[in-house]
Amino acid sequence: MKNSELFYTLRANLTKVYDGDENAAKAVAVKIFLYLYNISLTEVLTYPDRKIEGFSSEKLNTVLERIKKSEPLEYIFNRAQFLDLELFTESSVLIPRPETEEFALMVSEEMRNKSSAFEVGFGSGCISIYLALRHHYKKFYGCDISDSALEVCQKNIEKYGVKNLEVFLADIFEFKTSQKFDVILSNPPYVTESEKLLMKKNVLDYEPFTALFVPDDDALKFYRKISEFAAEHLNSGGKLFFEINENFGKETAQLVESYGFKNVEVVKDFYGKDRFVKSTF
Repeated sequence: MKNSELFYTLRANLTKVYDGDENAAKAVAVKIFLYLYNISLTEVLTYPDRKIEGFSSEKLNTVLERIKKSEPLEYIFNRAQFLDLELFTESSVLIPRPETEEFALMVSEEMRNKSSAFEVGFGSGCISIYLALRHHYKKFYGCDISDSALEVCQKNIEKYGVKNLEVFLADIFEFKTSQKFDVILSNPPYVTESEKLLMKKNVLDYEPFTALFVPDDDALKFYRKISEFAAEHLNSGGKLFFEINENFGKETAQLVESYGFKNVEVVKDFYGKDRFVKSTF
């Protein structure tokens, strides 16, 4: 089958799946072509009559059936984009969000004058790997409670040959260490149980609940524990960074302040929502 013939047929089929949203259909069609056939949109437009090598309708139909069930492409192809990184991913870890890219960039700016950082809950490793690669003379550490997340993160560490990042299994509610750091950061679970009603099927059916949700009656449980940990394990002048629930900006800032942190600031994301908290110890 020819490049253009398959691409436009695929886009038409996906437009039906996405309720007439042609832009969404085109974006997904572009990714499928790239991931399944290693053909970019530029190649489709430049060489419309070129035949696709190794074309298999069976493989394509399998992908389409999974998409119809709202399974994210990142899990179908085990690939997720994070800034300039392409990471291995699977349903045991969250798919990186654009807000988290902002978070990583913000922390990266602060790492210029810092020598070490510790991430609580690394997931796929997207943040720490990005930081470690950009600041390769500095030392990074990370813990996560999930065995599967550790496996995913290790694959991404190996893919990029990261030498200055050490990750391990640990529950922050039980973790003990005498080590101190210049930066502590976390994007912990922060979606309340009641907010499930607002979430889409592709998230609820496929992404890991333990990495997303917190009880309505204790929405800041992770921020409380990590702030307590940070107050004990940050060097003087050290920085604490959080990605947060947009509905709890003021409350999270007040909690951080209660542990002795100064210059506490709630930072908005590019949607204008309260999304990050940064502070100094």
